[in-house]
Amino acid sequence: MGTFMNQPNSLYNCFPCTACDTGHGLFVKQNCTATTDTVCDILNGYYCKGLTDSNRCSLTEKHSQCAAGQRIKEPGTSRSDTVCEDCQPGFFSKDGVSCTAWKVCSNTQIKVRGSSTSDVVCGRTSSQHYF
Repeated sequence: MGTFMNQPNSLYNCFPCTACDTGHGLFVKQNCTATTDTVCDILNGYYCKGLTDSNRCSLTEKHSQCAAGQRIKEPGTSRSDTVCEDCQPGFFSKDGVSCTAWKVCSNTQIKVRGSSTSDVVCGRTSSQHYF
């Protein structure tokens, strides 16, 4: 790891360059030089949760995944987490991405009711006759 000095002063030692930890959602945007510190940026799929005194991101977190029965209302950005919203009645979501309207059963009966996580299943109910 290198060092840098970005301001004239009476110090004899340079400052250590910042390390951008990819395991914590950061990557090197600009390498450290003799006069500038490393500039880290945020990996896709992460957002900044903590800033340093110099307004640089020091702590990231993975974007939340919406659960089944929800949809993505607002996708996550480098500065904000994903915002999820429950599916409205009559809609479902298996994957937590978008809500789809329940199937409309025509000329049949509902075999299985829909829920926020599954579609309606249409079909005639079978009645068994024994003679």
